[in-house]
Amino acid sequence: MRAAASGRVIWITGLAGAGKTTLAGELHRRLPQPCVLLDGDEMRDALALLAGGYSPEDRRKLALTYSRLCLLLAKQGMTVICATISLFHEVHAWNRANVPGYVEVYIEASEETRLARDSREIYATAQRDATPLMGMDILPELPLNPHVTIRQAGQSVEDSAEEVLRQIALCCNAAEADEAVEGNTSPSTTCSQSD
Repeated sequence: MRAAASGRVIWITGLAGAGKTTLAGELHRRLPQPCVLLDGDEMRDALALLAGGYSPEDRRKLALTYSRLCLLLAKQGMTVICATISLFHEVHAWNRANVPGYVEVYIEASEETRLARDSREIYATAQRDATPLMGMDILPELPLNPHVTIRQAGQSVEDSAEEVLRQIALCCNAAEADEAVEGNTSPSTTCSQSD
């Protein structure tokens, strides 16, 4: 993993209605600046001219665009929180190989939970408009080895955020230890997280 001084990306993934945006907002509130929150729906709107449709190939290309945008911001020293479905192994592998300080968070939620949380009526709209939906019409490629798995049943957003913050601290400390060995310097404490 690359040095945290280069910035980091917290990639929050899961099916529609799993709670990605809620967790991303809680992390954005807690993490020190500079920190930016990128929401998948908002990015699709912002990139409307490039977004294409909702086929698996269109979704894959758009997800890789999100990855490159995250990388661009992380290279400028920012902490990037990206809340997106983007359930493609190719995308996850690209992120791990290219994105500094990458932390992958998968939110696992039952269909009952996702439908109950669907305030934007994503599932009903997709069914009405015959829009291919990940997890219903498109088989999701679930993360093979996420750094953090959040299971929604009975877990508060605050507890979920604490899990992610602990993982960020672990990754940060590991990166700094590697730097210290390579540069023969003492690890700093600038990456410690707090509420």
